[in-house]
Amino acid sequence: MENNGCDIDRFITIRKDFHKHAEIAFKEFRTQQKLIEILKTFGIDDKCIKKCAGTGLVVDIKGTGPAQKSTGCNTIAFRADIDALPMPEINIGLDYKTITNFAHMCGHDGHMAMLLAGA
Repeated sequence: MENNGCDIDRFITIRKDFHKHAEIAFKEFRTQQKLIEILKTFGIDDKCIKKCAGTGLVVDIKGTGPAQKSTGCNTIAFRADIDALPMPEINIGLDYKTITNFAHMCGHDGHMAMLLAGA
């Protein structure tokens, strides 16, 4: 599959991992740690990764392209929710079915993977 340098399979694996290990709001300790570990593999420095709201993150990523003359705001913000819902998942035969009592029924696992791919 043509992917313009992006390892799509890696991000599919990441999404499935987040899905399988779903955590409820303000208890996403594993999720936060996994996000930090993945961001570090991209070369993002510790000082650019800041914890917030207990289990959230704010990450500053500096672009690598040439500097442009500013016409106002030159910052782009992306955000994704990382929490799951307090409900069991009933997906018989799904190899990455959640192993917790929570489920990413709103797609937050996909949102996290997409933002990581954008990083």
